[in-house]
Amino acid sequence: MPPKVTKDDCLAEIRRFFKHYASFCQSPDPDSVHQVLASAYSVNDKVRKAGYPNFFRSDEFLTIKAMRNYAIHQAEIYNTARAVPMVSKVPIEAELSILCLVPRAVMERVLESTESGDAIKKSCIFYRSHVDIYPSIFNFGVQLFLYTEEQQLAVDSVEYREFSNSIDFERKNGHAHQVVGGVSCPQGQDVNEFIESSLHTMEERNAIRDALYSEDGGMFTFKG
Repeated sequence: MPPKVTKDDCLAEIRRFFKHYASFCQSPDPDSVHQVLASAYSVNDKVRKAGYPNFFRSDEFLTIKAMRNYAIHQAEIYNTARAVPMVSKVPIEAELSILCLVPRAVMERVLESTESGDAIKKSCIFYRSHVDIYPSIFNFGVQLFLYTEEQQLAVDSVEYREFSNSIDFERKNGHAHQVVGGVSCPQGQDVNEFIESSLHTMEERNAIRDALYSEDGGMFTFKG
């Protein structure tokens, strides 16, 4: 008989998730994506076996599960990390400044390999040549944090505390915790062309951010 999964086991996996999640949010390169997908899957497995509610009703988790299974059992996802320019000649609207882009052809194969296609289409942003999976993983992180509050599974780690600070800031200022995602361009400009040619690399984004903002406890303040 396998050993029972304990609360401490769940806390250890949740702590591991938020560590990987913090790295993913800063720069979602292929390694950080692979780690955060695997950890999210493991979190659900642990809490389920410990008798806590599972995440099988979450479109975001079902998306993560499908991508994790594809990456583990079939092929690499080959995502690229890109950022919306902080300084732009044209007005750009975006809830999130970072995109985690998977080639559309790869996502089509993921869709063929799973029964969670509807969940993927609801939680990711589809462009002509790429699919942005960042909103799905971002929102799952929010869902998991709120879950830890509900289930009294608070974690003692730097990454968890920084996430808690962000949630507290949003609560005090009436901001939503979860996002829809997506990029909007001015009328007449093709968003697909913008996605393919005008986004910044993470190195470009970080250089501009460090020049314009100061950071304290995961929160950024404009230097000007």
